[in-house]
Amino acid sequence: MKKVSFFLYLISIGLLFAVVACGDRKTEDKSEAKTDSNTNATANRSRPNILLIVVDDLGYSDLSPFGGEIRTPNIQRLADNGLIVQNCYTSPLCAPSRAMFMSGMDNHISGVGAMPPFQAASQYMQPGYEGYLNDRVMTLPEVLRENGYHTFMSGKWHLGHEKGRRPFEEGFERSFSFLGGGASHFSNIFPLGPEEVIHTVYYDDSVQVKKLPDDFYSSNYYADKMIQYITEQKDDAPFFGYLAFTAPHDPLHVPDEWMDKYKGAYDKGYDAIRQVRMDNMKKLGLIPEDLPMNPGSGEFKKWNELSAQEKKLQARRMELYAAMLEIMDLDIGRVLDALQKAGKLENTIVMLIGDNGANPKDPSFYKTNMKPFDNSLENMGKPNSFVSLEGAWAEVTATPYAYFKTTTGEGGIRVPFIISGPGVTLKGVDATNKILGTDIMPTLLDITGIERPDTYKNNKLAAMTGTSFNEMLGKKGSTVRDEENGFGVESLENKAYIKGDWKIRLVMPPFGDGNTWQLFNLKDDPREQRDLAKQNPDKLNELLGDWGAYTQAVGYIQYNGGRAYEVLGPKNFFKSELDSTNRALLEKAKLEMVRGGE
Repeated sequence: MKKVSFFLYLISIGLLFAVVACGDRKTEDKSEAKTDSNTNATANRSRPNILLIVVDDLGYSDLSPFGGEIRTPNIQRLADNGLIVQNCYTSPLCAPSRAMFMSGMDNHISGVGAMPPFQAASQYMQPGYEGYLNDRVMTLPEVLRENGYHTFMSGKWHLGHEKGRRPFEEGFERSFSFLGGGASHFSNIFPLGPEEVIHTVYYDDSVQVKKLPDDFYSSNYYADKMIQYITEQKDDAPFFGYLAFTAPHDPLHVPDEWMDKYKGAYDKGYDAIRQVRMDNMKKLGLIPEDLPMNPGSGEFKKWNELSAQEKKLQARRMELYAAMLEIMDLDIGRVLDALQKAGKLENTIVMLIGDNGANPKDPSFYKTNMKPFDNSLENMGKPNSFVSLEGAWAEVTATPYAYFKTTTGEGGIRVPFIISGPGVTLKGVDATNKILGTDIMPTLLDITGIERPDTYKNNKLAAMTGTSFNEMLGKKGSTVRDEENGFGVESLENKAYIKGDWKIRLVMPPFGDGNTWQLFNLKDDPREQRDLAKQNPDKLNELLGDWGAYTQAVGYIQYNGGRAYEVLGPKNFFKSELDSTNRALLEKAKLEMVRGGE
């Protein structure tokens, strides 16, 4: 960022204070100073608007541009006018991925090294494992807002419920936010489980919402709010909109009029839908013509092994899931139409990304008390039901890749990504480059010509670890990461390192043994069916060395000592501080672990 003298700095701050609302956070040293307001105003007139759309627990092949049978014409419209990046990666869990998007840095640096409340006793409140975006981060909306952007958010946050860590305190000028990981999609606001209660909270700007409208449905309302913010903007400054849907995260809920939109569509079962998606993906050029169907993990019953009633229940799950995605697509269309009507769509970069693969877990994962819910076939999808997609369908949604959310199989960490708008001159599919969730922020700053400062709020910021892929958008054959530039991913001890065509992977039980590293060549074997570790020990050791260097660089802390939530108890855990009580409890757990020989 351009340096100015201290005297000019004071004058520029005074002028800016008089002309624009700069938010709650104020810059305090020369490395944080802005250029003068006239320069900013001139720059802003040529800067694009930005709309970042995040879909929650989305399978790779669900959307029509990625081979899905689900009706998503508005997302198809984005793809037809933009670029699909075939190899886009995130964390296998929601919050760490969102930390990547909002910080431009590895989640182990930014504060979400483990998704709360799953930190281990060894990780609790250690640097990078705070459970919220820490003071080493200047968020994407903070940087953009400091440089003349309006910043709007509507949807899921999942990056901190603590005071000072909520969206309206992290750079968003206007926000309607859900702070947690998931909840009822209707107005009855039930949490996923007892550990989710503390952040199962909505805020309208800085005011906690005590009661949602009776007709509240998450996707519709999030779109309504984003449209409101865009249309109420009075000036011609650019805006950044963060539209973070909770669909299709469980519970699977749809309004009554949507209950039977996909009735019968999934009655033929898992392999029939896999085949449809495989055929579509081959026609779209997303996978090779000769790629066989993925046989799956073998962890779940095959369709012909289910009883007639089980088939009905399983088909119903997918019907509801598909309806949730079509509703979301229509809501995206409403936002795009509002931008068109306002004359802003042509100058808006639109990014759409999934945060991880589809969810294989059933409600028992959340320790949910199921007694209040009616999950009968006739009631599934209604406000007083709580059903999930579960593992067999989650595998199908990842077609042709392996596994799903929580794992570092390709189905857990490879996600749909579409970008369209000004500067995106290449169209179709980029099948060569590999991008990561950390790359979004540096790319957007590159596009807008904005530099992030080195310090903010008197805190020294960590370096962004992401790589700009701006050049890829307009220059055919450009390279985001060369064959020697790899990246690591880890969540709850599920691990992966990818470099060029090669990948090492370690998956925790029940889908792996939690000890064995596997080696795959993704170019030859994108389904991860042939473990080459024994045939290529030199390549395995090379990538293990890269993995070790990655963990040192980002401050990874191994999971030890049990879950901090169980060691400390809910009250002490959610204090989010290492006071004397918590230190004593953690030390006691450490001693007990040593005495137990672990």
